[in-house]
Order: sequence, then C-alpha cells, then structure tokens
Amino acid sequence: MRHLANHRITRSEFEQAMRHDPIVIDFADETGEDRRYALGATDRLRVLFPVFTYRAERMSPITGWDADKQLRELYFREKGE
Repeated sequence: MRHLANHRITRSEFEQAMRHDPIVIDFADETGEDRRYALGATDRLRVLFPVFTYRAERMSPITGWDADKQLRELYFREKGE
C-alpha cells in the first residue's frame, strides 16, 4: 500500500479502477511472481495503471501510477468513450 501512496493513489481508487472492467496485461517478473498490469478508471475517470498480483487467491496491490496521455487515450479508445 505504501507504493500506491507514493504515487498518490488511495486503496479506494485502486479498487475502483479494478472494479470498472480494466484492461489487463499479464506479465511474469524475474522473481517468478505473476504480476498483472492494468488500465482502469476510477469513479471520477482518473485513469490508473495499477500493478497487482494474486496471493492466496486474493488480489494484492503492488503499486500503480497515473496513466500517461497515450495510455489514457488507449483506455478510452478501447472502452469506446
């Protein structure tokens, strides 16, 4: 959670972005832990790039940041907005 706070993302915003049908890209890092990168929007349409994994069958946030202009455009193009 500290990593989210470092990027001024609250847990609530992370959860909103993951609840609103995010675009998810799978990736496995060097340690072998599956990490998923996603594009998702909060209730206020703040587009985030959250990084998360599943531990004990629960989603666990790792970090995240605001999507840059190119990723925001991609998100809204994919969502048809």
